[in-house]
Amino acid sequence: METPKFRYIGKPLRRVEDQYAVRGRMGYADDMEFPDQHYAAILHSPYAHALVKGIDYSKALKLPGVKYVLTGEEVAKRTKPITARAAPVSPNTQYVMAYKKVRYMGEPVAAVVADNKYVARDALDLIEVTYEPLPVVRDLDDALREGAPLIYEELGTNVVIHDKFEFGDVDEAFAKADVTAKQRIGIHRYSSTPLEGYVVNASYDNTRDVLNVIATDQQPGRTVQAVSGLLGLPSSRVRLLVPPMGGGFGYKLAVWQYVVIVSLLAMSTGKPVKWVQTRSESLYGPHRPKGYMDVELALSSGGRILGMKLTDWELDGNWPYVAGLYSLIKFANMSGPYEIPAYSFEYYSVATNQPPVVQDRGVGKPFMTFVLERAMDLASKKLGVDPAEFRLRNMVPPDKMPYTTPSGEIYESGNFPAVLRRALEVSEYQEWRRKQREIKGRRRIGIGISCGIEPGTSNLGYYYLTKPGVPDFTGAGEMSTAEITPDGYIKLNMNGPEIGTGHVTTLTQVACELFNVSPDKVNVSNLYDSNDGHLGYSGTYSNAFNDVYVGAAVKALTELREKVLELASHELGVEPGELVLDDGSVCQKGTSKCVSLAEVAKLAYNRLTFLPPGEPPGLKIVASYSNPTAKPFNRSNFNVQLTHSNSAHVAVVEVDPELGNVRILKYVIVHDAGRVINPGIVEGLVIGSTASGIGGALYEEFVFDENMVNLTLTFGDYLKPTAMEVPDIQVEQMETPAPNTPFGTKAVGEGGAITSLAAVANAVEDALSDYGVVVTSLPLKPQKVWELVNRR
Repeated sequence: METPKFRYIGKPLRRVEDQYAVRGRMGYADDMEFPDQHYAAILHSPYAHALVKGIDYSKALKLPGVKYVLTGEEVAKRTKPITARAAPVSPNTQYVMAYKKVRYMGEPVAAVVADNKYVARDALDLIEVTYEPLPVVRDLDDALREGAPLIYEELGTNVVIHDKFEFGDVDEAFAKADVTAKQRIGIHRYSSTPLEGYVVNASYDNTRDVLNVIATDQQPGRTVQAVSGLLGLPSSRVRLLVPPMGGGFGYKLAVWQYVVIVSLLAMSTGKPVKWVQTRSESLYGPHRPKGYMDVELALSSGGRILGMKLTDWELDGNWPYVAGLYSLIKFANMSGPYEIPAYSFEYYSVATNQPPVVQDRGVGKPFMTFVLERAMDLASKKLGVDPAEFRLRNMVPPDKMPYTTPSGEIYESGNFPAVLRRALEVSEYQEWRRKQREIKGRRRIGIGISCGIEPGTSNLGYYYLTKPGVPDFTGAGEMSTAEITPDGYIKLNMNGPEIGTGHVTTLTQVACELFNVSPDKVNVSNLYDSNDGHLGYSGTYSNAFNDVYVGAAVKALTELREKVLELASHELGVEPGELVLDDGSVCQKGTSKCVSLAEVAKLAYNRLTFLPPGEPPGLKIVASYSNPTAKPFNRSNFNVQLTHSNSAHVAVVEVDPELGNVRILKYVIVHDAGRVINPGIVEGLVIGSTASGIGGALYEEFVFDENMVNLTLTFGDYLKPTAMEVPDIQVEQMETPAPNTPFGTKAVGEGGAITSLAAVANAVEDALSDYGVVVTSLPLKPQKVWELVNRR
């Protein structure tokens, strides 16, 4: 098939938004102030599990400048409990602020408003809280033991969800197996920690009964509904503005809790109230969950996978709201790029006194790929087959696309073997194998491979696979507004807030392509306004931008273009089919007969009596788009996500067994995200997400003491990889366009975080093969590597 020719799609246009960032003119949430601005500070529990016996804030109220103190008791009177999305039974005692009981260190117990942010923080020291400490639930065994403390007494158990799914004949697959490979693999708590934390600024307009909120929110469509529901306000009286953010990574999907708290403060005082999260507050949580997974593969002697059994233990901390989501979304890439005819999946969502969980970059898919790719290496060793060759034998061939997995996930396109072969070639895999055999000495060389599926656009009904009743949300879609301004410029509003991922530039290129104009003629707004219209889950998350967000923009721009051509046809007296768009004008093909977009706009906005009969004035289109492959859910056949990029990572490491140090010598990625709109932006996203995965594999970990006190509340303790630790990552892009999205684009932004954990772990294990090391958990810090070598 001939590749379409584009003028702007596929070109590395310099990022439009960067000019504002480098000049300090981006306009972040903390830059915005209301008149008579007041400030909030939040008091957090020092205990992970305790009863709140009393709160005395009388001294705080006497501090000059303090206006109000909010406690959990008042929150419980004025709001509703938080309900679970996936859990069949929802606890009724979890509010946005602790009431009677705290369940994790860092949980909000009170909030102060003052006319100065320093006064507000000083007032926290004057609030006296009487706690009665309770035994804590630390880990899986602790949660499941007989007589364990209960996080939610009303549930009668710490297992919030337990369910099992089976696809294909798993028993038959294992009965036929010549060999099996089995291992328990764990994942630790870590987080993406965006540079900018939560910021919420709320003002209640008493004259119009409207709550105005500015917030760093990745999912504002859902937040408007949540805040209006919890506060008992009609959603028409809640307006949410989201300016550009300094990173999101899923962490800012949970800001709505604090939107409710700050809104209550604003409504109680009649003052605009701003709260800016500190770094330590951001490290309290939420995080991605700790977990364990038992994996077993049924294998033929010829090196084919016949079946798979998975048991997943997801430690979801104390928030039932997100219980089970990390497990359920694993269906999106459960079988990876491989043909696995049958598999079963049993999972448990377990409550502990760890902090809350949020949908951090990739959600459950990095752990799923880590488990699967570790199992691939374990199986290849059992069979005595090279790990690259074993993967190639089991990959879905391109002639089977679109391919439907046993659980119903639809891989719309891709050439998985070609991606892996190219990664092996670019990384000089065989040459490194030769060097590995030849190099002698203390330091050992290891080569790790990891192949991953990078899904995009959540088909939101998967939340309800374990919950009875009609789903609140299904499918996935987005809205967009496109217009020609009265002076002839193209203006586009996007419902996905800007989080630093180049969305303004990407949509500028889309508009330039469809209207054949230069980028200076396009203005893409980077300020989300809920008054512009949104769907229930509008936002920037779930790797959905290249699908439903671009799709909504394309639909709005296409309808706008059709209207422009109709008006130009009327103005020029020629048929619309004879017209072309050319650099800000509409011209008759093959002639000099043209009318500018500004002139068309003048007709639409000003010369209304000259419009064609029945033609409405203006040049503004609001359009909605949903992915056509979304389908209603049933337990035997469902697709969790709707586009599927893929990549192959090859990591070469050097390990010092005596010191436990790991150094990455070479890192190669071959990545297929369908048709790429801006290669430079895509490469940056791939490298950035891979750096996040390398951090999770080697450095980052939240550490708690025996009382579940978080010991990692600064970047001096919670170790992030810097430019000194992140290697030079070589990225090559392949393109297999998706048949179900505009322009054939697919997901990009999470793939590096999904696939890199196993690449690094497999390389370290390969380097230490002489020591019999088996990597079953992360991060591989020097102490841990030394302990693996010395069997401690």
